[in-house]
Amino acid sequence: MRSETASDPKFVWLLSPPWDGVWTRQNHFSRRFAADGAGVLYVENPVSLRARMRGGPAAWHSTVRRDVEPGLNVMSMPVQIPGSTFSSLAGGLNARRFAAPIARWLDQAGWADPIYWCRLPMSVDILDHLPPGRVVYDVTDDYVHYAGSARARALTEARENRIAARAGMIFTTTQPLAQRLRAINPNVHVVPNGVDARFFDPQPADDPFASVPHPRIGHVGLTSNWMDFELLAKIAARWPGQVISIGPVKPEVRAAYERIPGLVRLPPVHNLDLPRYLDAIDVCIQPHLPLEVRHRADPLKIVEYMAMGKPIVSTALRNLEPLSDVVELATDHQGFIAAIERALADRDPALRNRRIERARPRSWDRLYGDVRRAVLDMAR
Repeated sequence: MRSETASDPKFVWLLSPPWDGVWTRQNHFSRRFAADGAGVLYVENPVSLRARMRGGPAAWHSTVRRDVEPGLNVMSMPVQIPGSTFSSLAGGLNARRFAAPIARWLDQAGWADPIYWCRLPMSVDILDHLPPGRVVYDVTDDYVHYAGSARARALTEARENRIAARAGMIFTTTQPLAQRLRAINPNVHVVPNGVDARFFDPQPADDPFASVPHPRIGHVGLTSNWMDFELLAKIAARWPGQVISIGPVKPEVRAAYERIPGLVRLPPVHNLDLPRYLDAIDVCIQPHLPLEVRHRADPLKIVEYMAMGKPIVSTALRNLEPLSDVVELATDHQGFIAAIERALADRDPALRNRRIERARPRSWDRLYGDVRRAVLDMAR
């Protein structure tokens, strides 16, 4: 690790997941750039007005935590005016409000010509109010499919077309995303989600689920409207008190989630501590609805499960078909539960090793090396 110098690149990571939440590729790539000497301002995605009101007066203003890791600063955004997803007017107002504290930071830090790392289409509205800089667009989902109305879809598509045309470099997690964006910009590279090296070699640790009997079935990650709650309830009924659910829950689905009896619910676990939790689970599951947005995503947790060598059962999704030799894919609820039963009986060390070897090329360190070379070539 070396200290930051004037010649090192400066990154503004726009509208990123909370630094202390479930870790994503944004955390992994930004912290590695900072460890290599780059300056990083990691700007968290603003939360809803309702969440800000629950947070109290201090939550209404942008704040900066300096040196969360050496060279990496985290900025939270002020309260968001509702409507950005479907209104260009609301989006523009929010963009000016979000750009103001970022621009002040750049001025005070003396950062000229930064690299703006963007993950959401609406970042393009903020870019319009920031000093000039190069743009990286890192695409992990087909965002048009998240839109809740025709108006929101049209606005999301227009924003994505603008940011894709403006980007000096585009990364996508899947080939279908890359193919669509290459029609706008040829500088597209597929970089899938990865896994931290510590998942390949978990260290012995105390059992975090000492009171939970075996067999243990578990899933990790954000619980949102893509979760198949009916399926999750059936699994919990089959193995009551043995189904472990780890991670944050979206407010709009919390009631449905909390109605399920038999779940062992845990809050988010920091990614650096997650291997010891996964090590204590017998079968890892992904009980998602077969929504188009899930078919097009690259599920990060599946790679982490594979790196631990764990038996895995998932809803059948197109993006997982290339992994069908190491991930059981179920097309219905009965088949999912039967697949868990088979996975619990899995004692094949060769299959465990094959899962690990399938995950090994997707280490974050290796993926970061590819990303860093591409970004530095763009910045020259």
